[in-house]
Amino acid sequence: MRRRTLAFVVLGAVVLSALVTWFASSKIRSPAEIAAQAAPPVPAPILAPVEQRVLATKIISRGTGHYGSARQISLTPSALKDGARVVTTLPKPGARVAEGYVLLTVSGRPTFLLDGAQPTYRDLGPGMSGKDVRQLEKALRRLGFRPGSVDGYYDDTTARAVTALYRKHGFDPVVATTEQLAAAQPMESTLVRGGRARGGTQFPSDELVFVPATPLRVVKVTAKPGSAPKGPLLTVSNSIVSVEGALPVEQAGLIKTGADVLIDEPALAIKAKGTVSRIAEQPGTDGADGFHVAFSVSVPKPPPALVGASVRLTVPIKSTGKSTLAVPVGALSLGADGASRVQRSVGGVISPVRVEPGLSAEGYVAVTALDGELAAGDLVVVGFNE
Repeated sequence: MRRRTLAFVVLGAVVLSALVTWFASSKIRSPAEIAAQAAPPVPAPILAPVEQRVLATKIISRGTGHYGSARQISLTPSALKDGARVVTTLPKPGARVAEGYVLLTVSGRPTFLLDGAQPTYRDLGPGMSGKDVRQLEKALRRLGFRPGSVDGYYDDTTARAVTALYRKHGFDPVVATTEQLAAAQPMESTLVRGGRARGGTQFPSDELVFVPATPLRVVKVTAKPGSAPKGPLLTVSNSIVSVEGALPVEQAGLIKTGADVLIDEPALAIKAKGTVSRIAEQPGTDGADGFHVAFSVSVPKPPPALVGASVRLTVPIKSTGKSTLAVPVGALSLGADGASRVQRSVGGVISPVRVEPGLSAEGYVAVTALDGELAAGDLVVVGFNE
């Protein structure tokens, strides 16, 4: 019995000694072990691919598309007509009117739209001459009506071309005798050379509107059928779509007229190209505030959704011009010798490659390898994981 008790005591002592030894070994560490466990992990490189791409510095702004050169259309009263007159037909807003077309009618008579820098200011007829007659002849020739020589003189050939214009659109021209004209024309017409017409086919001033360029789009109709043809009757714009925007003052000097502009708005599926057509001379004009300069972009082939849309305008300032090797800016470093380099990683082995940096844009920099190999798709170090 005493022997059995002694055996249990010895066994317990052995077990207790083993437990004490295990506890002590789990809690007690050598200085070297402590230092090893406290040391930071070995940094792992962050890699990014070398790319082949075109780099360009650019200015990004926004603008709104619309038709340009809005102007109001009024009629010049004709000395050949008297009595009350009323507007009988008008175009609808949004209508497109080309040269030679009837823009509207007054008391059943047509008003033709023609290209010309000289505004309509008088009736025209045989025997008259001037810049307005010359631009009438040019317009008739463009429309295929054979007015004869474009010499600024309204002769019988010009009169036949005018008659052809009226007849094409289903109207008879105004024909007056010399006696009728003498009673209707103002006295001052005799004081100006080429200012007085003789009998024949006339072109009354209220049946002709000259504008700098056609076609036109009708923006707003002010007059109403039945109203007198006085004051502005229509507001029109040309068919050239432009985008109006504004640049911060410090950026405005970087762009020039004629500069290419990329126009886009992904949400509206708009993508087009244009050129800078105008830059305001000073900030705070054309709707811009005092810290911005207004500018216009003409768009030769505008998508239908551009008019009225707010779009992004990207103006490239400087470009590599062609695709080149480029690395993220963070991959470029400066060596002790003052040369630029990147760290190329191949199979986990990192080696430096000396490079010549070029244009920097869009978070990348163009590089040319001076020694070693560097190609699109290679991995370069841009940082390290801490």
